[in-house]
Amino acid sequence: MDDASLEHTPTWVVAAVCFVIVSVSLAAERFLHYLGKALKHKQQKTLYSALQRLKEELMLLGFISFILSLSQSFIVHICIPETATRFMLPCKRENHKVIEEGGIVCKKKGDVPFLSLEALHQLHIFIFVLGLVHVVFCATTILLGGAKIRRWKHWENGIHRDIQHKFAQLQTDIVGNVTPLHVVLRHNHQGELVSERTRGFWKQLAVVSWIIAFSKQFHDSVGKSDYEALRSAFVLIHYPRHPNFDFHKYMTRALEHDFKRVVGISWYLWLFVIVFLLLNINGWHTYF
Repeated sequence: MDDASLEHTPTWVVAAVCFVIVSVSLAAERFLHYLGKALKHKQQKTLYSALQRLKEELMLLGFISFILSLSQSFIVHICIPETATRFMLPCKRENHKVIEEGGIVCKKKGDVPFLSLEALHQLHIFIFVLGLVHVVFCATTILLGGAKIRRWKHWENGIHRDIQHKFAQLQTDIVGNVTPLHVVLRHNHQGELVSERTRGFWKQLAVVSWIIAFSKQFHDSVGKSDYEALRSAFVLIHYPRHPNFDFHKYMTRALEHDFKRVVGISWYLWLFVIVFLLLNINGWHTYF
């Protein structure tokens, strides 16, 4: 049975397919819309900008899909000599018969299609999977990063309580030229950090230290001493007159700013994909 055209397809089939596609598309669009309103309501300007960039990437992927669908009938009718398709293959070629319309037209000329309809369809899927994986990776990064940073909040609150307690002591006992900075900021955080990281004989071995550092990224990568040392050094350098600076809030804004920069698929990433596709030759193992 030959493939039926749209005019010979039952209307309920066409309507059902269109209903599903439109419903999924509208649901995704409404979800992004309400997510943007929620970010604006919470004054998350950086994350809102990242969401806008995400919409731009989705629009770009949709435009690529439109171009591929519009030009596929033209591409499959481009014929090239068969000898041009015998080198730079990603996999070993198996004997198969081409039954597509473009392949039949080119076969009459003694040539082969520039790109078969099946290969064009697979390329279409590859580009969408590439964009989808990138979006999921970015979302996972911001969710895991935000979850880890939220765990540091109680450390920041504890430091602020310690600062308030020492300020209260200053009100009752002021000594000479002692400033709030010297009282509330302890200078031994770096020493505590180094002593914890180098305690024990095995940690002094480079290979063991590398293995421990690699393993810690999956659990407790930043301890309380790490956070206190980073905060102490940052405040001493950048805000020496404000020891009660909210370092946790600053780290949250920094994460949002970084996410805004990495959420988009840059032009050089697309260029890298094209170069990878070009050099993905059988036996070269370029995926390593």
